[in-house]
Amino acid sequence: MKSFKCLLVLIFIPMVMFSKDRGNVFSNDIEHYYSNNNELTNITFSNEIGPKKFKKPKRKKKKNKDIGNEVNVKRRPELSKRYSPKRKKPKKISNTISLAVKTNLVYAAVITPNIALELPVKKKFSIELSSTYNAWDMKGNVKWKNMVVMSEIRFWPKKTMQGMFYGLNVNWSKYNIGGIIMPYYGDAHYYRYDGWTAGVGISAGYMWYWSSHWSFEANIGIGVNYTSYDKYLQPVCGAYWGSFKNILIMPTKIGLSFVYKFN
Repeated sequence: MKSFKCLLVLIFIPMVMFSKDRGNVFSNDIEHYYSNNNELTNITFSNEIGPKKFKKPKRKKKKNKDIGNEVNVKRRPELSKRYSPKRKKPKKISNTISLAVKTNLVYAAVITPNIALELPVKKKFSIELSSTYNAWDMKGNVKWKNMVVMSEIRFWPKKTMQGMFYGLNVNWSKYNIGGIIMPYYGDAHYYRYDGWTAGVGISAGYMWYWSSHWSFEANIGIGVNYTSYDKYLQPVCGAYWGSFKNILIMPTKIGLSFVYKFN
C-alpha cells in the first residue's frame, strides 16, 4: 500500500511541474511576440480572453467658414454681396442675332431706295424680306419706276449670318419703264412698258463679319419670271401698242449691302 502511494506521488509531482513550465513558456512566447511586433504596440492585455484593440480617435468636425462670415456681414453690410451663399451668378452676354437691317449699294447707285430685313429662324437658317421702291419721273418722260418685294429663305452651312449662304426666293414686282436702254427690253428707249412680273429663283452669296453689329454682304441670283405688260410709244401720251406676256430667265437679284445686326 505504501509503495502504491509512493508511485502516485512520483507520477503526480512531474505532471504538476511540467504543466507549470508549459504555461510559463506559452505566456513568455506571447509577450515576446507582441513586444517585437511594431504593428501591435497599441494592443493591450487583460484578464479577458483575447487582446483588446485600440480605439481610433474621433475626427474633429470642420468648422463652417460661413459662420464666421455671418458675424462680419452683420457688422459690415457691404460684405453681404460678397459672402452671401445665395449670391446670383452674373448673366452671360448673348451674341445671338435677333434681327439684321440691310441696304443695297447697287440699287442706291441707280437712285432706287431699298431696305431688307433678315431674321434667323433656326440653326443655320434665316429668312430675308427685301423691297425697293422708285416712283420718280425724269425729264423727257424717261421712266424707271419700280416696286419689288422679295422673300428668301437662306441656308448657312457653317454659321448663321456668317460666311457662305444659299437661298431660295419668291419675288413680285410692278414696273413702268421707258426712254432708257434695258436688258430683255431691247426697244425700251423707243417704247414704254407698264406691267408686272412674278417668279422664283435661287441665289448664293457671302457675308463678311466685321464686328458684333456690322457686316458686309455680296450676293447674286437667277430665276424664272412670268411677266405681263402693256406697250406704249415712249413720248408723252404715246400710242398704245398692245398687251404682251412672256416668260424670262433673268437675274432676280444682285447686291452689295451693308448689314447692321441687333443682338
